[in-house]
Amino acid sequence: MAKLDKNLINKEFQYKDITLLPNRLPDLEREEVDLTTDFTKKIKLKAPLVSSPMDTVTEAEMAILMALHGGIGVIHYNFETIAEQIEEIEKVKKFEAGFVFKPVVLSPQHTIKDVHEINKKYGFFSLPITEDGTLNSKLKGIVTHRDIRYRQDMESRLAEVMTVRGKMRVARKIDTVDKNDLDFANKIIKEYNLDTLPIVDKEDRIIALVTDSDLKKNEQYPLATKNENKQLRVFMAVESRLELAKKRIGLGSQAGVDGIIVDAGIAFREQIEIARYAKENFPGLEIILGNIGSGEAAEKIIKEASAWCDGLRIGIGPGAACITQQELGTGRSQASAVWDCSETAKRMERQYGFVPVIADGGIKVPDMENQEISRPGDISKALALGAQTVMMGSLLAGLDEAPGEKEFDYESDKMIKKYRGMGSAEAMERRSGVRYSMDKVKVKVPEGKVIKVPYRGSGYDFLPKLIAGVRQSLQKQGFSSIKELQESADIRCFPPQ
Repeated sequence: MAKLDKNLINKEFQYKDITLLPNRLPDLEREEVDLTTDFTKKIKLKAPLVSSPMDTVTEAEMAILMALHGGIGVIHYNFETIAEQIEEIEKVKKFEAGFVFKPVVLSPQHTIKDVHEINKKYGFFSLPITEDGTLNSKLKGIVTHRDIRYRQDMESRLAEVMTVRGKMRVARKIDTVDKNDLDFANKIIKEYNLDTLPIVDKEDRIIALVTDSDLKKNEQYPLATKNENKQLRVFMAVESRLELAKKRIGLGSQAGVDGIIVDAGIAFREQIEIARYAKENFPGLEIILGNIGSGEAAEKIIKEASAWCDGLRIGIGPGAACITQQELGTGRSQASAVWDCSETAKRMERQYGFVPVIADGGIKVPDMENQEISRPGDISKALALGAQTVMMGSLLAGLDEAPGEKEFDYESDKMIKKYRGMGSAEAMERRSGVRYSMDKVKVKVPEGKVIKVPYRGSGYDFLPKLIAGVRQSLQKQGFSSIKELQESADIRCFPPQ
């Protein structure tokens, strides 16, 4: 197992207080390093990166970005309505899939304007047309972008522009879905140069779609985090109060969410009841509990909830926009919290089973003008200390894919984005007061603040560099995987004591 410097034992330390000693002579290339890891008991990621459920970090765009690059995103719940959060989940699920089940359909009486509205909401044009605009009636045709891209008459009926059923290529359910044979469908798409291939049953009702765009995405993003149906995976945050969480969990499950994070500044006992409820009623969901900051707290959750808990989220107060430690005098140095909790989880594994650990917060990359993101050392340190994955907020909030607009900051003379802790007064004006158990009190004590973070541009440029940096860190130490790192890392004080 990893070796912790004797001067760090029973001490509090942050990532900046340690370094990883390279004892080996590396004999592998950077791209040979495998970053595959366990996000939960059943879900693996090819990159150990998770975006935080914060309203200035993760909605559909960020979740898609993370999943395409081998990580995963957690959609926040600080919306005005549950429906808004569910809509973000649906956007992720519809972005890329193998068989697209329950596709959006229209009727011949709908208009070209309706197609544009769906594209605006979900990002695609190809739509099957059924007799009555539901999945319960026969397929009558299909409309694709080719059919309407030059049309200005928004009120024209789709019956006038669609390709009719008799001229369409389709695949049968018995040849594809029933056999889980996506290759059969893909061959038809390639042979006939199709954008979209409908899958129909024996009554000629639409069952699913397969699209050409998904074939291209598969080739472009080989690390993508997908479920068994080739859909991108996504998690959602839910309240840490059972009665509030029940409806959200049910609707999330219907939308195809892969799991939930019971989101709280600190784990309350009620989280265990939420985990039990979710597992008993929606057994396909993976459940993550937290936040915690000590091995003692980890031990209590594992003992009482190992049957329902699929991961632990570690971190009380280390985030850039979190002020819990300063305001309330409670919390912990993040590096020592990760070590303590992961060591406890390992010690209890034989009796209670494997429980992955997520290091949430405190990840920093130096921000200097024109600097390449080539020093993601805090991520490597968190992994060496025993975390399976690392959750990030401020590091991602400056990306184009995070909610919010970039703006010019005259004080720093550069572009920035606003980033706020979920315990900030601003965030608690919506639903996040529940996260800090302040939804039932009149006097609210903020545990977060609003800060400025550097604008970092496109995540499609940023994340590959970040992942390459983590690989390079392991390569320099001579480790080919996260498992090797955690088995043999030499963790020293920095500077030496």
